[in-house]
Amino acid sequence: MRSEMSVLTLALGMIGLTALPALGAPTSRVIDRLEASVNSAAILLSDVERFRASAPLRAKLDPLFASSPISERIDRATDAEIVNLLIQDRLILLAFPVSDSEVDQEINSIQSSQRISRERLREEIRRSGFRFDDYFELIRLSTAKRNLIDRDIRSKVSISDDDVKTAFSQRQPGAGGVPSSYRVKLISFSRSNYKSAKAMQDTAERAMVSLKSGDTFDEVARRFGDDTEEGGLDLGSLTEEQMSPAIRTQVKKLKVGGLSPVFGDASSRLFILKIVEVSSTEDSRFASVREEIRNQLAAAEYQRQIQLWLERQEQQAFIHRAPAS
Repeated sequence: MRSEMSVLTLALGMIGLTALPALGAPTSRVIDRLEASVNSAAILLSDVERFRASAPLRAKLDPLFASSPISERIDRATDAEIVNLLIQDRLILLAFPVSDSEVDQEINSIQSSQRISRERLREEIRRSGFRFDDYFELIRLSTAKRNLIDRDIRSKVSISDDDVKTAFSQRQPGAGGVPSSYRVKLISFSRSNYKSAKAMQDTAERAMVSLKSGDTFDEVARRFGDDTEEGGLDLGSLTEEQMSPAIRTQVKKLKVGGLSPVFGDASSRLFILKIVEVSSTEDSRFASVREEIRNQLAAAEYQRQIQLWLERQEQQAFIHRAPAS
């Protein structure tokens, strides 16, 4: 009998806990169900339901959930979407475990800053409609996620002034942007200076190899280009409207300091282009939105780096998702 009960218990654990029907009852009622597992950590249907119920509290405590798109539509999120978030939580907790004593320390710090006792904190959480156990586990999770950001993500996120200027310049006037001017330099190769079009093309490609190997633009221009004394043809500051279509096409693809590929007409003239500087025609406008743009770029890069980290962890973990019911 004990052996039969063990088999039955194991079977219920695999397919979901159910309330067995009384004699004559036509159906059974699901009490809980396994939705997924990450290594040895199970994710149950009750975890999904608890996630929904505690979502407003999670939005205040979880630094990654608060900035995720699903936080704004949690009432419309599917169980599968929530299971995916819970899988990500398990992966982070496995990589950055936080002990109960560390959670207590975090809560004690919160109590100290708020000048509130543990009993008063428990009461405030209960009056808000949440369980203290959920609060405790969310503090554990938020600590693990901060550790992930501090130890593995922050060093990978760097937004330069050139990144900010480029993002600003790419805003269209109709979407709140302002016109910008670009200081552009060219290395040019004229067909009249070469025996054949192929010889001109080969020279341009050698110049590009030198640039990619670390030689300066001016040095390569003097060595390979037609404008030998100036170190390249400086077009000065131009708006997009003032550029030729071919140059404008290249400029719109590049960041400050970026190099174009070899372009132009092989029968007459080839070019390599570099954007030296981007300046707004309304510098005060740029100054007013510079930090906003930097923060937006940083937030997007944090999300990208975290997603890359999660993808690497998923490849290393054993993850099982239950078939859709």
